[in-house]
Amino acid sequence: MIRRRIMSKKENKNAMPPKGWDAVTKFFDAVHWLFMSFCKCCFILMVALTSYVVFNRYIIKNPLTWGEPVVLMCMVYMSLISAALAIRKDTHIRMTVIDFVVPRRVSDVLKGCAHIGITFFSWFMIIYGFEFCKIAAKSTMTGVGIKNIWLYLSVPIAGVALALMESERLLNFIKRRLYPEWAKAQNAALEGLSVQEQKIVEALEGEGI
Repeated sequence: MIRRRIMSKKENKNAMPPKGWDAVTKFFDAVHWLFMSFCKCCFILMVALTSYVVFNRYIIKNPLTWGEPVVLMCMVYMSLISAALAIRKDTHIRMTVIDFVVPRRVSDVLKGCAHIGITFFSWFMIIYGFEFCKIAAKSTMTGVGIKNIWLYLSVPIAGVALALMESERLLNFIKRRLYPEWAKAQNAALEGLSVQEQKIVEALEGEGI
């Protein structure tokens, strides 16, 4: 009887991820919050500057030469970084008809290839983005008077965000494979979701998230 209790305790201990995984999740939560807060600031600044530019152009009749370039720079930063953050929860718009045509294993292989491609693309953005920034540092942004490097830095920064978000998805894949009982418990907590939400969860499970 005592032996069974000891064995059951060991099984429960092995079924749950160690506390180190919680630290990893908190790290990626902090990274996501940091980039998302930056995107929110860019959006707020973009709306405020656009209103100010329109007011000066059509009301005061005094157009601002620096307004439009700064608004465009905010839009570029927000678009690239927010697109990278969407990788974390897989919220990008896509066609899933192939999941119903090919076998499950083939679909998993295709999704794995997609994640590998995203990883390589993130490093491409980082490496060649910095190379392009070196070239852009030699020119000046029209109307603002600052170096173009501040505009093109959005590419490697978005590459870093993309690499981090994709790394978390890989770690979640490993986590579910190492601790299947924990994964089942997480899935059981989602039983109260709607049919559409359950389909989304099943699709994420197929990708190891």
